[in-house]
Amino acid sequence: MGKGVSVKAYKLLSAYGSTVISKTPGSLGGNSKARIYGRLDCSAAKGALSKGYAEHRVFFANEQDAIRAGYRPCGRCMVSRYKEWKSGPEGKEDYPWKQLPK
Repeated sequence: MGKGVSVKAYKLLSAYGSTVISKTPGSLGGNSKARIYGRLDCSAAKGALSKGYAEHRVFFANEQDAIRAGYRPCGRCMVSRYKEWKSGPEGKEDYPWKQLPK
């Protein structure tokens, strides 16, 4: 890269809940208040932006980081993962979510 060319930096939330700087943008977005993660093009998230959601928006490199940070899938844009989360851990060997359904 030549002089004066800057590389864009992205702030992502790590699996441990700390902010990390990345050269690569996140693949998922999340709401730090509701502890929900979902696709970047989620209609629910886009609709909430005008209601102050941007203040609570976080980004994740991948789904594993979102899960390890204690977030659960969005019911609108990640329907199958949401149903899996919602059904709970009972009888499942692999249930990755820390935040259990209510």
